Amino acid sequence: MKLSYLDPIQTQKTERIKELLMVPSEERTEKMCLELMSFTKDFKLFENIAMSIEHQNICSTMTLKTFKPNEVIVKQGDPGDSFFYILHGTVNVRLATQIDTGIKDSNDVNQRIVTIEKNIGVLKDGQTFGELALLYGTPRTASIVAMTNSSMIKIDKTAFDKYVKNIFENQLQDQIEFLKICPLFQKVEKDPLIKLAVRTEIKKFSTGQIILSGNYKVDRIYLIRRGGVKVTKEIKFIKNDTRYRKQGKKNLAKKEFIDFSDLNNRQQIENDKIIDQLSIGPTNDDIEKGNYISKEITLETLKIGDIFPSYYAINSYLLDVSFEADTPCEFITMKLSDLQEIVPETYDFIKKYSKPYPNEEFLRKFYLRFLSIRF
Repeated sequence: MKLSYLDPIQTQKTERIKELLMVPSEERTEKMCLELMSFTKDFKLFENIAMSIEHQNICSTMTLKTFKPNEVIVKQGDPGDSFFYILHGTVNVRLATQIDTGIKDSNDVNQRIVTIEKNIGVLKDGQTFGELALLYGTPRTASIVAMTNSSMIKIDKTAFDKYVKNIFENQLQDQIEFLKICPLFQKVEKDPLIKLAVRTEIKKFSTGQIILSGNYKVDRIYLIRRGGVKVTKEIKFIKNDTRYRKQGKKNLAKKEFIDFSDLNNRQQIENDKIIDQLSIGPTNDDIEKGNYISKEITLETLKIGDIFPSYYAINSYLLDVSFEADTPCEFITMKLSDLQEIVPETYDFIKKYSKPYPNEEFLRKFYLRFLSIRF
């Protein structure tokens, strides 16, 4: 029997939010609204108004909605008038498409159209849907159906329009304008660009702050909007290479040389062999004995308009480099799944042209051969 782990602190927080949302709007105290503000301050919708009076006003109007398995939350094509945040539960995103079967009626006039619905995604705790509906009142682009018992925060369009629409629209338009001038998105149509911008997040880092690092997988890419990013990799070199160089001298001593030119050629050959051996890196024995030194190598500096870590994210590879803010930075970040769904041509382009950084052996050889590094 498989058991799922539930974070007791998060569960307790979720239950508290449910309690607050069940209190009628007109009866919510300022203290209750402050609790809701603290919980929702990281929502993209409230990015520029977190903990403000506008944020407080909209928190006073939020409601709690619960759904049972297989219950339809929103239906494709219906008017969009609300936004949802999943407190707890799992939902299916379903897209209905019409297919022309080519079958005609007895009068050979009307063709029979068949509607096929397929699941295109799953949303879970902490995820949202309905942003476009709040902004533009557009019809629902997909149906959302509960897979489990689900609890959600609901924000109505009326409250959103009254308190935060203008602020959010200005922020969103700013992001769209930046995306338009980036080569990756210059050919993307307006509607998918808006949809993508709604799902992005803005992240900021100060100089020297690590953005991404560690031996883990990432599922989103970062587009540099302001600042620069230094890409580094920590490499282990053999600290004491005496045994390799002694062997090289022994090999030279065994040979006879015609002249100094021949001697120099032979020395170069032996040096190349030594570098080839050293570029493999320290053995387990070297590491156990402390016969190594770690050096942080800068691979490149990324600038405005560049994206990262696309190669690792697209291929689901573990990160083996670090990304550090070289100056104060701001990024537009987006999930790969959103990019693939909304602008598949851009996703395919990134997948095709993203390249890995050089491996450790290549970097060791470069530093030992061309920079003549000795430790």
